[in-house]
Amino acid sequence: MDTSHWSTSRLLSTAARLNENRDNERLRSIGVTHSGVTILKVLATAGSMSQVKLAQIVRVQAQTVGKALERLEARNLVERSKSEADRRVTFVSLTPAGLAILDQVQQGEGVPLGGEGYVEKDLRAALIGVINATRDNLLASGIAPEPELAASA
Repeated sequence: MDTSHWSTSRLLSTAARLNENRDNERLRSIGVTHSGVTILKVLATAGSMSQVKLAQIVRVQAQTVGKALERLEARNLVERSKSEADRRVTFVSLTPAGLAILDQVQQGEGVPLGGEGYVEKDLRAALIGVINATRDNLLASGIAPEPELAASA
């Protein structure tokens, strides 16, 4: 496959998809996906929150996060409950089983994520450089980047 003529955006999105597929293969043995781990990490860090807020944080549509939550809830990794004040609002929280799975993933027990060694470290450093340079260029030209990128400036 000749990728020499691909745009940077296409290269990055393809690399991201391939990386996510690799992680999903490694996570299959414990029954979670890359997106599921992302959700568990957000809940472990930020605590219980509305399903809408969770979708905003992970930058997906509410329906998409809803499907992922159904799978996580079926495995008892998260709990969802309706707000007593507003029955339209659903809150999501991490269960002890979800925390245990997240600990297992973060400890790398049987499910190493990402690569190791200099190549992975160099790639991460290069990607961080691309993100920072792109953010800085947007700011310099008066364009507001994504809120969390602008805040890190």
